Amino acid sequence: MAKLKKIVYKEFDERLMVGVHYNTSFFESGNTWKSFFESDKIDYLKNLSEFTYCEDIDENDGIGMMFNFQDTNAFELILGDFMRVNTPVPHELYKKHIPSGTVACIQIEGNNIAEIVDSAFLLITEAIEKTDQEIDFEQFYWCEIYTKERYSIPLSHGEKVVIDYILPVKSELFAM
Repeated sequence: MAKLKKIVYKEFDERLMVGVHYNTSFFESGNTWKSFFESDKIDYLKNLSEFTYCEDIDENDGIGMMFNFQDTNAFELILGDFMRVNTPVPHELYKKHIPSGTVACIQIEGNNIAEIVDSAFLLITEAIEKTDQEIDFEQFYWCEIYTKERYSIPLSHGEKVVIDYILPVKSELFAM
């Protein structure tokens, strides 16, 4: 069973999420990752490496940002990386502005990705409520970060893995 490993709150600077855009569902989102890694779009992202803005998160092998949720069967997804606001984004890639604000940074551990994804929303919402915070649904997005240290390396050794999540919370509550 998946479990919450850690929750912290941070002030996130304004940035862009840059990558490949998909309209998808939870059922199909795994295929989008496969499509992304098989495409040439990763080369476009590598060419923008000087604009990468990940100083406030751990080294990773991939970030997926979900937003504009209609329900679990319809939302938008960008697979790519965080970039500085002034990044010259080529037309082959999609960009989404992420405003500055307070975010919850959560780590969920499980035996595999499916176990984590199945439990993530419930574990995250419970953890945020228990720390007397509130999700900012007006600015809502959901990022999954596959870090090298907690996801990729343990996966290659057949060990339990951790997915990092980032989502906005109402900052006036954080200031308490």
